Amino acid sequence: MNAKETLKSLHKKPALYWGGGEHPFTSWIAFTSGYQIGYDMARREGGIRPEELVPHDFHKFVTEHFGHTFPAGGRGWMTFIREHTASEQEAFDLFFQLKEEYDRTNTA
Repeated sequence: MNAKETLKSLHKKPALYWGGGEHPFTSWIAFTSGYQIGYDMARREGGIRPEELVPHDFHKFVTEHFGHTFPAGGRGWMTFIREHTASEQEAFDLFFQLKEEYDRTNTA
């Protein structure tokens, strides 16, 4: 599975990856953080690099998407998404919407 397919699967069925629950956005953050640590420790070749799931410049992209100048006091994508949503589910869904927009603007 490539990064795009993996993200689609994560969004569609998060319970398969971390058991689901009432806090999908917080779980997503924990998952990506854990993935980063695991990847760094294993240094395995041929896997999906963490920055393929959440690119390094995604912070800048989201900051600017919401009309701020990066680095906006150090607030990253997680903070901006939380500030612009009313629930964990909304935040979770918004992450994937923004990632798709990021991909469209960075592959064109």
